[in-house]
Amino acid sequence: MDLDNLYLYSYSDKGKIKLSEVYNKDSLIEIMIDNWIPYMECHKCGKSDYCKYTKPHEVNPNKKAEIKCGVARNFIINFVNITFDRVKNLDITKKQAYLDTAFYLSQYVLSSEISIGTLINKDYLSAWGSYAPALYGFSKQTLDYLNKSHRKMKEIDIFKSKKNIILVEGFSEEIFIESFTDLEVINYEGKGRIDFNKIEFLVKEYQDKGYEVYLQSDLDGKKENQKINKIIKKGLIKKENIFLFEHDFETAIPLKIFYNILKDNNLIKDDFEDFKKDINLSRGIVKHVQNKYGIDVNKRTVATEISLILHKLQDRKNLYEDKDFVNTEIGKFWNFINKIV
Repeated sequence: MDLDNLYLYSYSDKGKIKLSEVYNKDSLIEIMIDNWIPYMECHKCGKSDYCKYTKPHEVNPNKKAEIKCGVARNFIINFVNITFDRVKNLDITKKQAYLDTAFYLSQYVLSSEISIGTLINKDYLSAWGSYAPALYGFSKQTLDYLNKSHRKMKEIDIFKSKKNIILVEGFSEEIFIESFTDLEVINYEGKGRIDFNKIEFLVKEYQDKGYEVYLQSDLDGKKENQKINKIIKKGLIKKENIFLFEHDFETAIPLKIFYNILKDNNLIKDDFEDFKKDINLSRGIVKHVQNKYGIDVNKRTVATEISLILHKLQDRKNLYEDKDFVNTEIGKFWNFINKIV
């Protein structure tokens, strides 16, 4: 990696070491360790009695050898090895942000190790007498290192943590998703007509916050949803981030399961053969049931019931490998949301 005219911080971010050559992983690791990790007498660390990096003292069996902290050292080794190839071709500004990130994170690791060792050791705390409570306040320095590292990380794409959010058309989808995942859900309440302006506002709002936005909508039995096409064409949401039910959520549930939900909730008395006779799904299963039986189906109840059924099914089999399930439309939707969590 060409680091000419860049710099490393010294033991603090007040001093700088100018760089003037090309580094490979090993040479970069070496200069970081040399400049950022001081030699320490491990027996003076409150974690020395269980830390795997300590070494015995050559003369005094009651002491530990003076070494560079193994925890911080290994952090630098791992950090460079994992990230080096992903950042070596960045522009000069981002390379400097990378070096600064490495410094602040290494100091966070070192500072937190020292703080933890002090705060868990009763003897160490006792030695400070009435000043011991002030040691808890020293944790601010550790937090400062972490905060500074994250400010630098924002300049480099590989460190950006993408958050996902899905916009859904109704409460049924919201209930279903939240019963299986901790994915953030926004119910835009489509009610059969998706409002482009509302979707545009929500997408831009959450993209500005760093979210990857996903969308669920319905085709309502049509071949296309023109408003969804507009969303894709305008570049608001990627096509692969959109899930469209052929009709709607309820119609996506396998017919026999939907029938059993109605039956279990004492909404119908017909057997399954009578239920599916002359079935008309042109306007969706809920509308069909309303027309045939004169009853209003509580969609939230249906969403809760199908979620419970699938949770029980999960206990017996791997749904990802169950072709009978994943090939159903509700199975495809379940798979879609689990891939973006």
